[in-house]
Parts: sequence; structure tokens; C-alpha cells
Amino acid sequence: MKTLFVTFGCSWTYGVGVGYLPGMSQEDYKKIAWLPETVNLHSFRSLLSAKFGLDNRNFAEGGSSNQRQFRLAKNFFTSEEFCILQKQYEKIIVLHAITSTARTELFSNEKNQLINFKFDLDKSKLSESYFKYSYNHDHEVNQLALEMSFWNDYYQSKGINNLWIDTFNTHKYSCHIDNLFNVENTHSRDLLSQLAIANGIGYLDGNYHLSSWTSDSNRVEFLVEQGILNPYTMHPTRLGHEQISELLSDDIKKLLR
Repeated sequence: MKTLFVTFGCSWTYGVGVGYLPGMSQEDYKKIAWLPETVNLHSFRSLLSAKFGLDNRNFAEGGSSNQRQFRLAKNFFTSEEFCILQKQYEKIIVLHAITSTARTELFSNEKNQLINFKFDLDKSKLSESYFKYSYNHDHEVNQLALEMSFWNDYYQSKGINNLWIDTFNTHKYSCHIDNLFNVENTHSRDLLSQLAIANGIGYLDGNYHLSSWTSDSNRVEFLVEQGILNPYTMHPTRLGHEQISELLSDDIKKLLR
């Protein structure tokens, strides 16, 4: 069966840093961190595609916000390209990897374009003002639940099977999402926690990981020591992506039924 595998998310799904090798200098790492020929071969989305014989259409981007991935999804699924692909593929499956809520995408009149930014890194007036007056984590999680419920209904109407993943943090959604990876685990369902548990961590501190290239959780510190995350940007290494692929394999197999 010819199957299209559509992926949305941020740097973990894209595969930033998968080319890191032990002992590599930070300068050498920066040269290879974003190379498409590397990420498109060794990222977990690519490993899953190879394992199950899928064609991957990827929309994940480094630094992407949840708002950006939903905009890209709307653009794609209402496009002429999607209409054509529907006729070419017997089956379409979709993976959405939810990222940190401390990001968003807004239009900047100053730059005359959409700007995607992280509140803890971006120091622009736009970012600082939005973070001060409009950002609320609980509100963002509630909005995520609405988006997820809407997209579940949309995909079902199109005969598309889809899966949701919490990437760095386990969010407490306001409604039950059946097709959420590790859905019954209300404390550590996210990929970062699952990697830490799989590699033998004894205690999870519960700190919210922003994925801003800093060690802001004991999960990150532990996985860097284990060689699962690289020490410079804390993205998964090739071994980390292999383990994520294994974690998700059963769920992807279910989508293909």
C-alpha cells in the first residue's frame, strides 16, 4: 500500500543535530546540525518511513511554534498539492509533535512577514510585549486541546489516521485525546521523559523544558550524559532518534491498519 506520512513539529521532528558524533567540537557540530541530507536519513521520522515503507512529506522546522505547525497544516490540507496527493496515495497518515507553549507566530509590520519566536530567546519589542501582556501557559494548553480536537475531526472526515505527541513536556489537556502517544500516562508521556525513563533515570524533576539549548531539566542533563542528547543544543543524537523511532513504532503500525 502506497502511504504518505505527513509530519509536523519542531527541531526534534525535523532532526536538528542528528549528525552529532561523540567528541565533535561545537564549531564542527554547527556545520552539520541542519544538513537536510543528514536529517532526512537519520531523523526518527525518516527511520519510521524506511521501516514501514512510507513517503515522508515533512513540515517540521527548527524552532517552530505550535501556531506555525497548525498554519502549515491548514495551508497544506487546503492546497491543490494535497488534492493531487490524495489521488496518488492509497493511505495518508499524519504525525503532529506538540512543542513548548512558550513560542508563537505573529505578523510583524516592521519586517512585513510572519515571525516565529521563542519568548526566552527573542528580545524584540514584539516578543517582549506579547510575552508580558498576552502569554499564559494554561490558556495555550487549552487552545492546543481545541486544535487537537478540531484536527481529529477533520482527519477523520478525510479518512486520515493521525497521532499526537508531546515532545518535551506532558501537557494536561482539557479534554481526552484518544490518539495521543502514551495517552494514559498523565505525568511523563512526552518523548523527553520517555527517553529518560528508557535509559534508566531514577527521578524526573518535572521542570518544563523550553528547548532553548540549555539544560533546564534533570531529564536533559541525564540524557546528555547517556549520549542520547548532544551537549551543545540538547537535541537527540542518532542513538536518540533510533530510540524515539522504537518508542513510536507500535503507534505508527496502528495508523497503517
